Amino acid sequence: MLLILYIPLILASYLYENSTLITQTLFYEMEGNPMYNLSVLTTQESYNQLDVKIEDLEKRQFHIPSEMEPFKSIYNDIVNPIEYSHYDYETLIDESPFKFNVIRVDTQETILSLFDIIVSELYSEFTVKIPTKYLFGLGERNQKGFRFKEGIYTLMAKDVPQLLEDGKQPGKGVYSSHPVYLMRERSGKYHVLFFKNSSPMDVIYKEDKLTFKYIGGILQLKLFLGNYDPETAVKLYHSYLGGWALHPFWAMGYHHSRWPIKSSEKLKEYVLNHKENDIPIDTIWSDIDYMNDRQIFSVDETRFHKSDFEEIQNQLGVNYIPIIDVAVGVKYGKQDKGFREGINLDIFLRSPNTGQRFRGNVWPGSSYFPDFFHPNCSTYWRTMIKHLYQSTNFSGLWIDMNEPTNFCDGECDLQSGGDKWNSTMDYTDVNDNYKNNHIRFPYIPGVSPLEKMTLPPNLYHYGKYLHKDVHNLYGLQESYETYQAQKEIGKPLPFIISRSTFPGSGHFTQHWEGDNEASYTFLYLSVGSTMQFNIFGIPMVGADVCGFLDNTTPKLCARWVQLGSLYPFFRNHNNDRAKDQEFYSLGEDVLQAARRNIKLRYSIIKWYYSLFLRSNHTGTIFRPVFFEFNDDVNLFKDEVLDTQFLIGDDLMATPILIENQTIRKAYFPKAYWYHFLSGSRLQKLEDPGMEHFIVCKYTDYVPLYIRGGSIILQQNVTNVKTIKDLKNHFHAVIAIGEKDSFGTMIDLDEFSDQKILEKCDQSNCILNVNFSIQENNAEFTIVRADNGQPASYPLFINRLKIYGLSPSANIKCSSNKIVECSYSNDNTFPYISIIELNEGIGLEFGETTEIFKLSLQFS
Repeated sequence: MLLILYIPLILASYLYENSTLITQTLFYEMEGNPMYNLSVLTTQESYNQLDVKIEDLEKRQFHIPSEMEPFKSIYNDIVNPIEYSHYDYETLIDESPFKFNVIRVDTQETILSLFDIIVSELYSEFTVKIPTKYLFGLGERNQKGFRFKEGIYTLMAKDVPQLLEDGKQPGKGVYSSHPVYLMRERSGKYHVLFFKNSSPMDVIYKEDKLTFKYIGGILQLKLFLGNYDPETAVKLYHSYLGGWALHPFWAMGYHHSRWPIKSSEKLKEYVLNHKENDIPIDTIWSDIDYMNDRQIFSVDETRFHKSDFEEIQNQLGVNYIPIIDVAVGVKYGKQDKGFREGINLDIFLRSPNTGQRFRGNVWPGSSYFPDFFHPNCSTYWRTMIKHLYQSTNFSGLWIDMNEPTNFCDGECDLQSGGDKWNSTMDYTDVNDNYKNNHIRFPYIPGVSPLEKMTLPPNLYHYGKYLHKDVHNLYGLQESYETYQAQKEIGKPLPFIISRSTFPGSGHFTQHWEGDNEASYTFLYLSVGSTMQFNIFGIPMVGADVCGFLDNTTPKLCARWVQLGSLYPFFRNHNNDRAKDQEFYSLGEDVLQAARRNIKLRYSIIKWYYSLFLRSNHTGTIFRPVFFEFNDDVNLFKDEVLDTQFLIGDDLMATPILIENQTIRKAYFPKAYWYHFLSGSRLQKLEDPGMEHFIVCKYTDYVPLYIRGGSIILQQNVTNVKTIKDLKNHFHAVIAIGEKDSFGTMIDLDEFSDQKILEKCDQSNCILNVNFSIQENNAEFTIVRADNGQPASYPLFINRLKIYGLSPSANIKCSSNKIVECSYSNDNTFPYISIIELNEGIGLEFGETTEIFKLSLQFS
């Protein structure tokens, strides 16, 4: 259903006139051309999805161009929606003063009120009234606390390391812009609201109102209504974004990086040191030190040899990822391929002052910036990625400085820059079409100059797009081109880690949380940031373990490896001025903590990856505990929200994040809970949710608990050096709950990118694992999912480890396979039963749906 309202211009602020359609127009006369008439268009895209768009009838305001890539591949706007017999919402317009309301039908709760709308060319704002304080999202922010708190926040992609958000001006937005939030309504139901706008903006949160102040683009809101499960609203949002990209299985392993690692010999040395210290490792990374004089797409072949890259990947069995920035240095002129190809294709941005190519300053010195809106830029970027691949045979790519970062505030002063700005090889042809006057903004989000450490807002991109309107899209555009380039060189599952992101980036890239600080503050806030990006649609995310800037300490690093071993993306990275922080360089306690926790990760890594496969490209993986226990108000307390999390539905972690602390309180919601490794039961279902004291030394495993009703397939990792060493032997950890226990395993013998794509489309490589118990009888079954495909290789189950089963004197086994079993109880914890399956159960996959059934009789 479409509803169109026309709002006539009134050349004053906050005046209104009556008309047959609407009784109030909000407008503020600012510099630039006024918006003479506005339309308010609401589209009921589905019974649980609503679009509201307010724009000038002349369509002079910036729209994210849906007809272009990458936006065409991402945003699933419904042009011709079908009509439903029932909608979960209704809309209501108050005529005086103007207010647009959305009411949830079944609860009659007003979940959104839109009012106080001001529209002009260089300044716009609107306010929404929100129903509760349970608000999550609106990032990226380096802020202690997962819940969005009152204050003023700037969403503008900027390279500002170590900047802690305090909700005050000047703005402290960092690498990404995600103007989207998840809201818990008074009824306990959830919705997601996405403000589809790429302009820099301030979000002011006070009492029950959010005010958005921005400097360009239309007002378009996308509303997604879920139910009492917050995941339902999040999945709708992710579906609108086209879903997130699946990463390769090897990316789940441990990653190691250091700035600098000054030669390919040193890269090999780091890998061998991890192996010799019994620390599994799957990927080694290079920062900018592999380049020739920090020039992107180049390799210093005197220090980094292609034969070494091949040895790292083939003989040592680990993957290699180099960094790529966006700025192309000019000092070598056409001697440099990146510069030469960019000049030939004319893809570099131009100065609004001179019409010549715009010069900034980044790592290689005086630099040009690619214009990803230029039609030749795809050819350029993909050509240069292929060129780099020929030199390094990389496994994936790390794209950085793509806010974009510029060490000058806007255009560098060529007169005062000295020799480092001069180049006889430079080409300074002028294109007057790109000249543009300086813009005087009546309002500046974040207060600091918009060009600070980036490009000027009045710079034109190809197509006459002003940088002020598209700044936050730059990282997304680079991610798309990098993804397509990897596809073209034969990477079935491209792996990209990008610093700057925008809604939809997760369709192509993963994310790390930027240049964090080696401090307990950044350790603490990384939990909320990782959960935040899961909501944003980039679930493969994590912070640099032990901290990137400043010197870490052994105790801090031990705590961080405990937590970091559970991040979806797990990498240790360090800067060129800090002391070594390899786990083996910080003493025996850190080494022991690293061995234990990394091996714990590897023991469940196939189960962890199955969560991504099962999710079918939407939903969260690393999530708040309230996502599974929405009725428990204790889970919304900051001390729980910020320091506890779930992996999938089954595992809850309670890491220690406070300096000098070895005991913490953790809250366990009403359920059966067992310590994942020991099997000791903390809580029964009849117990209410309650706090428990958790003890964790620096050398311990991270405190990890399995929820009753879960099954997790775990593996022995005694001699595992990389993911490739994991065999197809498992033991099932079964946690008895109120109902039958359930889990999944992956029906693959080989985890290559190609095999995953071939066998796991639409989750059809997933096996369902079930355990049911009734009095003295139990049944353990493994069945192929409904859409599963038969395979022809064995998997082995060697042991069932059952938590919460009453001790028995004897057990009898029978199955549809030939199997013998032995039974024992744990002497320390009598409610832990261990069933050894002699020789293991070899699951030979056939055409039948049921693969294996084991019946147990206790006496």
